[in-house]
Amino acid sequence: MYIEKRYVKKITHVFESLSIPVRLLDATGACVVPEDGEPAPQPAASLAQGINHRVGSLFYRALDLHPPLYLVAPEGMPGAEDVLCVADAMIMNLFKSSLSIAGYTDVYRRALKQELSGADLNSRAAEHQIPLEMERCVVLFQIEQTEKASAFTLLGELIPLSDTDVLVEMNRHLVALIKDMAGIDGTDELYQFAQAVQETLLEEAVQTAVVGVGEEKHTLAQLGESYAEARRAMDVGRIFNPSASIHVFRRLMLERFLMNVPQEEGLHFHQLLFNRRNSKLFNEEMLQTIEMFFRKDLNLSDTARQLFIHRNTLVYRLDKVQRQTGLDLRRFDDAVTFKILYELKKCGQEKPRQIY
Repeated sequence: MYIEKRYVKKITHVFESLSIPVRLLDATGACVVPEDGEPAPQPAASLAQGINHRVGSLFYRALDLHPPLYLVAPEGMPGAEDVLCVADAMIMNLFKSSLSIAGYTDVYRRALKQELSGADLNSRAAEHQIPLEMERCVVLFQIEQTEKASAFTLLGELIPLSDTDVLVEMNRHLVALIKDMAGIDGTDELYQFAQAVQETLLEEAVQTAVVGVGEEKHTLAQLGESYAEARRAMDVGRIFNPSASIHVFRRLMLERFLMNVPQEEGLHFHQLLFNRRNSKLFNEEMLQTIEMFFRKDLNLSDTARQLFIHRNTLVYRLDKVQRQTGLDLRRFDDAVTFKILYELKKCGQEKPRQIY
């Protein structure tokens, strides 16, 4: 990235007054400030902006610009991390005079919130060298416990980023990963990626995250739709499958449809099957059996094995449901009917507290 000479002089003057040696590097590792400074190795992976990263014996801090600039200081010197934070703020404040939106990620943030559109979005993107067309998807991470560190700080140090991925802080609890879909084989691979991040977060920070995955989009202007879909997946997923922590918009078609059923009508149809007459039949054991039967794609042997019961015991329970309700859950149509009527009870539930 080209920096005007007047900025280089101002930054150099400030760096010379510091007790800690600080360098400003470009994306190749060449030293920009001071101009005769030693280069440093380029980080092997992309670094989230606005966070100090320890790489070998150095602290790196990526500025919120594209192409990236890095502040570098020795890892062992007291106060080095604080100095990098102040230097980051100072340099970005200098650049505000020449950029209409100072931060590279701020353009993405405003695009996700659909605050930029049309020619305005195009001009901001051109200013920050953001491609207008690229296959991208929004993966949303929410962490409730952020007393010690924000979700962005926690995830910025743990999520592996490619050069074309962007991590955006939406608020203290919520982080959006704009994932470049090149080389990603659809929703299943995104789900596995989210699982890997969750496992790393639990191991490294003893934290848990809820994840929402939106649809893949072709243009920058459509990213706001993917963000809204990831949020919707979180809302709907928490209601219909509260035990899960990863909710994929594409996999929630039935649940999204049911959320549009009026509450009164949904409860009416739910009570056609789940009423006082059938209350003893649908006890906790029976509902767990049916749920596992559905999860195993109506396979009797797999379900019995998973529940540690004899196959004949499972058949007996399904026969009992058929005798009392007329629904043979071994038949696909009857299984679908049961599933819909059962899930309708959740349509009237109050939505979880949103922190978007």
